[in-house]
Amino acid sequence: MLSDFLHPADRAQSWDDCDADVREYVTGTPAAVGIPLVGAYLHGSLAMGCFYRAKSDLDLLLVVEEPLNDRQREHTSLALAMRSDRRPITGDLELSILTRRQARAHEHPRPYEVHYSAAWTERILLGQMDYNDRHQADPDLAAHITVTRSRGVTLIGESPQDIFAPVPESDYKAAVLEDLAWALKDDRLLESPYYGVLNACRVIAMLESPPGTVLSKEEGALWALEELPERHRPIVKQALACYRSARPVSLEERETDGHAWDADTLRAFAAHALQHAARAE
Repeated sequence: MLSDFLHPADRAQSWDDCDADVREYVTGTPAAVGIPLVGAYLHGSLAMGCFYRAKSDLDLLLVVEEPLNDRQREHTSLALAMRSDRRPITGDLELSILTRRQARAHEHPRPYEVHYSAAWTERILLGQMDYNDRHQADPDLAAHITVTRSRGVTLIGESPQDIFAPVPESDYKAAVLEDLAWALKDDRLLESPYYGVLNACRVIAMLESPPGTVLSKEEGALWALEELPERHRPIVKQALACYRSARPVSLEERETDGHAWDADTLRAFAAHALQHAARAE
């Protein structure tokens, strides 16, 4: 029976054992962009064994040989935006395309050719993007490349260690701290509480670990449940339960898991996390 081959919806998935439709969507994405690639790499939750269908995104880095022209950038962005309608999960792709030179020469923030995420889909489809900007750079790539080199999965090409230059610890730390500050802004935290809490746990755990440590949000939360002050553990437990929940949620409910959160508890947790981060800078 087909049901014998289906996995429980709330299980943590890794690339080695992920659902067939997720694997097909990931492996089909490099071809869908419609340009020759020299490398394609999976990073994030699916690469680190904590992908949950109801909540997780799919994270990819693609590498091309030469810079893309305006038409290629537009074609690639449109292909990804239209493909989004056929994705098998609530989350979407978070994808960047770099040239081989951009991959191999470290800069912070790192230049790139194309970036795609759900935040850009509507603007892409409405033709509101500027594809003439040749000076795009993303500080988040310092973290994405560090994760890819440490725990990524090669879909096409050389190993991540061979194609991506190592990121200095100072730039990796700067990238994750900048993202933490964004995630814990009051309006953003109340809009996406479980992401803010779990991201903070990951960063605090990383700061308390040896240099070069790369952790998932789930691993950070498990650390926090053992190490953070007792008063902050209930909100971590709530965030982790939401992240792992298989309860179907709409796209609009995905950020909160469809239920209310206590704003004062979230703000107290955020203050603790930001104080901890400030001591590490």
